[in-house]
Amino acid sequence: MSIAKEYGKLTADEFRRYVQRLPEVRKGLQECRENAARLTEKEFTESFGRDGGWAEVYELSFVQHMGLIFLALDGGSEYLSALARDPNPQARLLEDMQSDKFDFDLDNYKGGYQAFFKAEDLYGLFMSFQRTVLSVLLYQRSMSGLIQEVREADDLGALFNAVRVDRSAVACPTIAARIARAEGRSDKHFFLRLRNALKGPQRKHWMAYQDLRYSLFMLREMGFDKLSDNDLERLLVHTLKVYPDVPGARKNLRRQYQLSKNIKTI
Repeated sequence: MSIAKEYGKLTADEFRRYVQRLPEVRKGLQECRENAARLTEKEFTESFGRDGGWAEVYELSFVQHMGLIFLALDGGSEYLSALARDPNPQARLLEDMQSDKFDFDLDNYKGGYQAFFKAEDLYGLFMSFQRTVLSVLLYQRSMSGLIQEVREADDLGALFNAVRVDRSAVACPTIAARIARAEGRSDKHFFLRLRNALKGPQRKHWMAYQDLRYSLFMLREMGFDKLSDNDLERLLVHTLKVYPDVPGARKNLRRQYQLSKNIKTI
């Protein structure tokens, strides 16, 4: 029996469950930073080696990035095959994300698919995934999507947003090449903007409608881009509760929705 999908590839209930995980995701982002900061240089090196950079991953597409993560986890290739065969892969992935399927013991890590990966690779993929989630929350774009805009359109706004989300992105080949170009031209304005981006997200970036942006991102990526004002209000205000039930909500949601539709998919 086919399942009715109100929102592209997701039912309303599946959509709600995705969004309900956001507080946990944000908590994980914060805990990761705090735990790493508590390690001494020696402890960090012993756990993750000296070659734990991950910026090159952002040159891949979002799908390729996620595929690497699955392969780095034990049984990743088998899981991807099973997911592809599942009649409802989005719901399957959602259910598995809420189980212990993706948990791993770093001390006993076996290297993932064909023992190809090292602990520092896994750490880098974990960090790059967290930064991609943060990028979606802030800008409705994955890190791969931002780098693509830099690579294909020389979009400096996307470049500085990527650096703001993840300072290590300066090592990404696309960004490194653009920095070299600015250095060669003694572009002082570029480096002033880069210095500002290296400060990280501003408070206004953290606070303003993160859950709403994530929800609009999900709508777009799940192939659903036609909602009336009534639909927007019902989904975003009453079902997902990512926007307050206040006067003017419909007008503001319509504006955010239209802006979101103008953003390229990842």
